[in-house]
Amino acid sequence: MKENMRDILVQTMFESLYQEGYNASNLIDLLKKAGTSKGGMYHYFGSKKELALESMRIVGEGFIDHFWDGCFARHDDPIRALEEILKALPNAMIIGECPFDFKHGCPLNHMIQEMSALDEDFKILLESIMDRWITLIAENLKMGQNIGVLGKSFEPTRMAQFIVSSVEGTLTLMKVKQDIRIYEENMELLLQTLKVLTQKG
Repeated sequence: MKENMRDILVQTMFESLYQEGYNASNLIDLLKKAGTSKGGMYHYFGSKKELALESMRIVGEGFIDHFWDGCFARHDDPIRALEEILKALPNAMIIGECPFDFKHGCPLNHMIQEMSALDEDFKILLESIMDRWITLIAENLKMGQNIGVLGKSFEPTRMAQFIVSSVEGTLTLMKVKQDIRIYEENMELLLQTLKVLTQKG
């Protein structure tokens, strides 16, 4: 099915945000890559900022809902789901043909670092995506407790915050070091830690 121009603009903007950042993204170059003009963009979006916000919302929420939640849905044990997620993440497609790329780190973290302290609209959106991510993990950890595959000695939301912080911190270090072994070793340690902290007592 052929993509419509709105979808193309969203993906092209996301790729630019991910690879270059918001301030370095050149609107004229972006529109040329998308195969449209300013008039074509204004048919769907009122400004570069509006396009950027919608792009981050669609991609951020979509990646959480499909990639992360999709893995959780396949497993009763959320720790087993996390093993699958963390193993698959380096080769995941974020949107369309745009893959996850350690060279650029985490797109969400990338935008948080650049924009959350500078623009309230970006801060609100990025915070909501982070909250959605944490809530999804917490809900699945709680479900694991309810069906008895995980112990009850931990608080799901605090554990979810720890997981997200560990993943994001590792991706930031990976971006600096450009060494995938950092990711592999840290995620192995994270999973080992989770198995101990969530075991049934």
